[in-house]
Amino acid sequence: MAIYRANTLQRLCLTFISSLLLTACEPDDKVTSLEPIRLVRTHQVVAQDGNIWHELPGHVDVAKRADLSFRVSGKLEQMLVSEGNTVEVGQLLAKLNDTDFVIQLNSLKAQYKRAQQDFDRAQSLVEKGVISRSNFNNFETDEATAKASLEAAEQNLAYTQLRAPFSGQIAKRYVDNYEEVNAKQFVFTLQDLDTLTVKVDVPESFMINVRQGQRPEVYALFDSIPKQQFPLTFQEVATQANSDANTFEVTFALPPIEEYTVLPGMSVTARAAPISREPSLASRIFVPTHAVLQDDAGTYVWLVNATALGMGKVFRQNVSVGTLSQLGLEVVDGLHGEEHLVSAGMSKMYEGLDVRFEPETKRL
Repeated sequence: MAIYRANTLQRLCLTFISSLLLTACEPDDKVTSLEPIRLVRTHQVVAQDGNIWHELPGHVDVAKRADLSFRVSGKLEQMLVSEGNTVEVGQLLAKLNDTDFVIQLNSLKAQYKRAQQDFDRAQSLVEKGVISRSNFNNFETDEATAKASLEAAEQNLAYTQLRAPFSGQIAKRYVDNYEEVNAKQFVFTLQDLDTLTVKVDVPESFMINVRQGQRPEVYALFDSIPKQQFPLTFQEVATQANSDANTFEVTFALPPIEEYTVLPGMSVTARAAPISREPSLASRIFVPTHAVLQDDAGTYVWLVNATALGMGKVFRQNVSVGTLSQLGLEVVDGLHGEEHLVSAGMSKMYEGLDVRFEPETKRL
C-alpha cells in the first residue's frame, strides 16, 4: 500500500512539472508591445465666412546687428568674451598686441616734437627776414604733416581695442585668441535681442489689395507655442520686389515674449487679418492641399475622432474636392465643419490609430 501511494505521488509530481514546461514553451499571443501615443498636428475645419485671412511664413530677426572687426591688422592678445555673453555699450571685447603700435607712436611723437621746434625757430627767423617766406612754409608743412601722422598713430593704437558699439549679446565668434587677424576681418557678431523683428516675404497679390495707409492686423504664431498669437507692429516695407519670387519683404516689430526664449532665425507664421471679403467663398470649406490624399479607393483625408480631451482615434474620411484657391483645396462633399483634420504626418496614419492632439488648434 505504501509503495502504491509513493508511485501515485511520483506520477502526480511528474504530471505537474510537465504541464509547467509545456506552458512555458507555448507562445503568449496576449503579449503586445506598448507604443507611445503619437502627437499629431491637426486643424479644425470650419466653413468660410467670406473673410480672407492670409498666413505667410517668416523668420525672426533683430532690429540691430553688427559684424565687428578691427580696423588694423595684428595678433590677437586677449579674447574677453564668448558666444552668448551679454555685453554693454563701450565694453572691451578683444585686444590686439599693441607693441608695434606703441613703438610707432613714440617715434612719431619725437618727430612731431622736432618739427614743432623747427617751426617755432622758423617763425622767429622769417619775422626777422633771415629766411624766406617759402622756406618758412616748408617748415609749417613739415609740422602739420608730423602732427597728422602722430594723430593717426594714436588712432591706430586705439584701434587695437575692439569695443561694443551698443549693448547686446555675442551671437557668433569667428576667430580664436593668438590668431593673426586682418583689418575688417569679422571677429564677432553682436545682436540686440531686446529689439526683435519678424520679416515676411509678401506676394504681390496680397500687396496690391492693401490700400494706401491701410495697416491690417498681423499676428505672429509659433508652432512650438500653441494656443497663443502675438501682435506685430508694422515697421517698413521694401518697395523693390525680390526678382526671384516676386515678393516684397515686410518688417514687423515683435513685442518681448518674457516666458519663452525667442531667438533670431526661428521660423514664424505671420497671420494677417482680413483686408477684403469675398462673398462667393462664404459657407465653403477649404483645406490645405497637402492634407488631401488619393489611392485606388478614391480621395480622402485623415480625421481624428475625439475620445477624451486631447485624445482620439484616427479614421479615414472619403471626400470630393473642387477647385484650388488661395485658401486651399475646396472640399465639396465629405466634410461639414468642426472636424479635426490631420495636417502633418499623414503617411504614418492608419485606421483606428490612437493619437494625442491639441483640441484648440488653428481653424481653417
